Amino acid sequence: MATRARIGLELADGSITTSYHHWDGYPAGLGFNLVNNWNTAEKIAPAIELGDASHWGETIGDKIDFDVRGEGYYDQNVYYHRDRGEPRVNTAPIVYDSYEVFEKVFMRNQPCGEEYAYVLRQDGTFTQIGVYHEEVKHDAEDSIRTAQAQMQRLIDKEVA
Repeated sequence: MATRARIGLELADGSITTSYHHWDGYPAGLGFNLVNNWNTAEKIAPAIELGDASHWGETIGDKIDFDVRGEGYYDQNVYYHRDRGEPRVNTAPIVYDSYEVFEKVFMRNQPCGEEYAYVLRQDGTFTQIGVYHEEVKHDAEDSIRTAQAQMQRLIDKEVA
């Protein structure tokens, strides 16, 4: 089962461009990846422009066989259009007129059933939206890092 998410970027005109992310969209997963690897507009914009993705790694990467999870598969982003050949019209980014419009629409009707959204704002911070708890966290990096640390402690305890 997937924890779906939407990744967004606030543009200079105030609009928000977004794409879908299928796996591990919870704060300790995708959220942590975003604050570590996708924390500037220059990095995140071209990744969102490629559209909906199965998962994001540390780089955009190159075209890869969508169904072969071999070496390097989890290191890079894997896209539905580029890597699986789905029609672009079905996987293109969705643009919202403003952050306020995005938040309102997302909280009422997630385009793909997402549980979380992460928006890189113009001030360089991430806003995290959690649908089930009806929670919006601005400047969410600290809470994302806390969530990841909590998950790591659980993993370490399970392994011990």
